[in-house]
Amino acid sequence: MCTGIQVKTANGAPIYGRTMEFATNLQSEVLVIPKGTAFVGAGPTIKKHGHHWTSAYDITGLNVMKLNLIIDGINSEGLSVGGFYFTNYAGYMSVEPEEAHQSICSTDLPTYLLSTCKTVDEVKKALLEVKVNQGAHNVPMQDPSIQNPPVALHYNIHDAHGNMLVVEYINGELNMHDNLIGVLTNSPDYLWHYTNLCNYVNLTPHNVPQLFLRNMTDNGNGLLPIAVNAAGQGTGLLGLPGDFTPPSRFIRAVFYSQSVIPVTENEEGILQAFHILDAFDIPLGTIMDNNEGPEYTQWTVASDLKERKFYFHTVNDRTIRMVDLANWNFSDPKMVIMSINQGPTIINMADQKLSDLVL
Repeated sequence: MCTGIQVKTANGAPIYGRTMEFATNLQSEVLVIPKGTAFVGAGPTIKKHGHHWTSAYDITGLNVMKLNLIIDGINSEGLSVGGFYFTNYAGYMSVEPEEAHQSICSTDLPTYLLSTCKTVDEVKKALLEVKVNQGAHNVPMQDPSIQNPPVALHYNIHDAHGNMLVVEYINGELNMHDNLIGVLTNSPDYLWHYTNLCNYVNLTPHNVPQLFLRNMTDNGNGLLPIAVNAAGQGTGLLGLPGDFTPPSRFIRAVFYSQSVIPVTENEEGILQAFHILDAFDIPLGTIMDNNEGPEYTQWTVASDLKERKFYFHTVNDRTIRMVDLANWNFSDPKMVIMSINQGPTIINMADQKLSDLVL
């Protein structure tokens, strides 16, 4: 259960953000990957390695299950790629043994695109040159002789020019959709969600005026209309779905991201994106998976694609932390791995200097 949006500043700078929900602890970490890093993709079977490649760009983002792969992040050219769960719909390509070296698995794809592409246009071309197979990486402490099933994902891709793309593999076929509204959630497929918007054309941020009803009783003064007033604010949002299903979150994400007033500074845009995504935060226990347990929001990220800055906060620490990829010291060519679990930051006002607090 993930929700992705894009907002733009008044100057047109694109800000991408998303939430990450799952029932299993994803054990995510911050990765900073320098260009020149070598990768080996997962092949279609345990006995066959996938594509080998070397990163042409610096990358930062979050991984899952302690793998040296990015599930959501940005590169030094301002490209952002995120994998979103796509259960019951994702269907990857059949790959013959002799084609294994031209293929990668679904969890490889974000890292592959971030390390080889600068723009959405380059992504479109790159996707035609690599197959996404039905294999998967083994996570740490699993039996390496067992072939994991592929992770069902579709992909939310944004670049520094504000271009947006959704990539889906369905029934073994590649589907690419220019994402003109910048929103993505989960299943069904993107075109279904886009069509479903037609059911909500009445939504508006403007309150509805009084409703006048006909008075059906003549008390001697004629049939005067009766005014019905709204019970409170937000009448333009009547009918906005409030549950956590992917279709409902898609509609809310479109409305919120389209209706917010553009801000001036990029950092204000980052805060605006986090503020919107707070509306999609799932508290532990609200959604119960019958097999895995409670599904909850484990982390939320936002990326300044112009300034190449990657921001995040976690379920237990709402402090926003940032990696400034454009100004990172890459003198050491090794990958940097950092914990995202810094612990909650709660400030006692009594511990602050009074002179710093009094207006």
